[in-house]
Amino acid sequence: MASGGRAGTTGTGKEVKGMDVLALLRSKNRCLERFLALSETFRERSRAGGEAWCDLQSLNDFQDNRDASLKAIELYDRKIQEAVDVLPSHMRQVPQLVDAVRSALERKEELVKRILEADLEVISKIEDVKNRLLKDLNGTRRSREVLSKFKSTWIPRSGEELDKEV
Repeated sequence: MASGGRAGTTGTGKEVKGMDVLALLRSKNRCLERFLALSETFRERSRAGGEAWCDLQSLNDFQDNRDASLKAIELYDRKIQEAVDVLPSHMRQVPQLVDAVRSALERKEELVKRILEADLEVISKIEDVKNRLLKDLNGTRRSREVLSKFKSTWIPRSGEELDKEV
């Protein structure tokens, strides 16, 4: 792949070549693959059913791992932008580099699409659990209301007040 020569320099004076941009894109894709693996693993756990997949600790771990991956992806985005900004225009015309970059970007789009599909399914499962918990909570609340009404009328009728006075 032709990337050749001095391509430009970053703010730190480091030389940037077309291969640097490509290497950053590929590294970002590897990070997206790890991100996808997290989503798919959690999705598979949610498909398996049971309550263990959606306990708060599992959700927190899932979110923490994804947050770390998102920070890494954001870092790659900044580094890619820096490298592209200093890449001379003649380097942007090298057919092998353009093809390789296009291929890396297509791979990125495929990964993002798969991440979105997995996330939508996970979100749906979480919403199902949330709705079920809200229904259970409302049922419990109604039961307590009924019980408190029963207790408030039962005590005077039962004669307990008479026992206390005697």
